Amino acid sequence: MTINFHNTHFEISASKMNECPGASVPEIVFAGRSNAGKSTAINTLCKQRQLAYASKMPGRTQLLNFFHVLEQGEAIARLVDLPGYGFAQLAQSSQSAWDRELGSYLADRISLRGCVLIVDARRGLLELDHALIHWVSHRQLPVHILLSKADKFNRQEQVLALRAANKALDPHRAKGQAITVQLWSALKKQGVDEFERQLTQWIRPADTAAETPAEGSTP
Repeated sequence: MTINFHNTHFEISASKMNECPGASVPEIVFAGRSNAGKSTAINTLCKQRQLAYASKMPGRTQLLNFFHVLEQGEAIARLVDLPGYGFAQLAQSSQSAWDRELGSYLADRISLRGCVLIVDARRGLLELDHALIHWVSHRQLPVHILLSKADKFNRQEQVLALRAANKALDPHRAKGQAITVQLWSALKKQGVDEFERQLTQWIRPADTAAETPAEGSTP
């Protein structure tokens, strides 16, 4: 049965790996450019207008924000909101201490089950998006891409955007990386059901159908 993410609560913000909560439940990380809409995606998924925003302290953008997903009073998963692409410096030779902290989280966190990457459908996948996908491929972490702001497109443009994204992702898939992609609009609530199914599959793989999800959705 698909998980209802409505009962999700802010848990803690961490500026260092040793401040993160124990890796006791499956975690799904949300990544993307600083203006990609990570917090909006979390709020829309959880049907709460200020959930992700409320956890962020003014002036402190370098935080890992953890949210507990509860079911019958018990935590069954965490959603983790990453800072906007500071960690993309992983692809470069020079790294800040914070970049290394984020890199360590993505590479070593044993509870990670998948990465949600938010990409503006109007711009498509950019170099930093590909850099993140390459980074998490080293631990075979599956990636699910939300092509956001799909409401800005008509039906034909949505089809073309989805097709272009799948084509851009084919080189990663050819190397064995598990990547799915869908259209998404927080404004119109487009794609919420599909997104819930994908996250449920990561959190509770035994409770979902054994068949492999499609590589892209149909608008």
